[in-house]
Amino acid sequence: MRSEEFVSLLCNMAKDEEKFIEMRKDLPIGVDSVENVVYAHKKTKPYSTKFTCVTGGGKSAFIKRLLITISCLYNRSDVCFFILSPNVEYGELLRLKSMDATVPYIRAKSDLEVALETLKHLLREREYTKGYPHLFVVLDGIETLDGCNKNEDLEEYRAVMDLLARRESVELIAGVELTKSIFSGYPGAFVGIGNCLVATRETGKADVTYVNDDASLTLPAPLTYPSAPAIMETILFFNSVAKDSE
Repeated sequence: MRSEEFVSLLCNMAKDEEKFIEMRKDLPIGVDSVENVVYAHKKTKPYSTKFTCVTGGGKSAFIKRLLITISCLYNRSDVCFFILSPNVEYGELLRLKSMDATVPYIRAKSDLEVALETLKHLLREREYTKGYPHLFVVLDGIETLDGCNKNEDLEEYRAVMDLLARRESVELIAGVELTKSIFSGYPGAFVGIGNCLVATRETGKADVTYVNDDASLTLPAPLTYPSAPAIMETILFFNSVAKDSE
């Protein structure tokens, strides 16, 4: 499925105000076997922290395409994307006209610490109703930095979750390699903090698992997510759409 095809489907759905509100609230991530849109969030009651965890092959590409999709659901002035990752390909998102993205330079733990101070400043500003109404924070590959994940319990991810807990209109999207079963041990608890785990594959397929009210996990359900064409071609496409609409 091409990214523009998925967004076109969402645009047609967005003509219905109720469905448009649902998309912004629940994050569309792909389609199931009968072309129904699959969402990252399935619960109607609010969560203290909205969290989507992405793991597996092509996780960073999945997250980038998800961010592009989300940016199409908001005006540029309505949402900020704050991306914490050593993966240089996230810099490509700076080319997207419809997205206000902040991508700090992170190649060492010291860079991460500086970027986290900036994130804390953004959160303080929002306490005084300043800044963007919506904030998406992305953590991807932080555990690979020297000095991080020393105890192999993803402590840097936990620290960011603590910052974001119980904040309205703030959401965390994390890309991380889980080394243990998601059904036992810390990764299960890690996923359980939020409500969605997406295990991607390079073929543009994925399995999505949700957290139930009792913290148990649903069985993985297959989905297809936008995986073609290349990310830069997708960005150029959406930039041309934005230009045409001006």
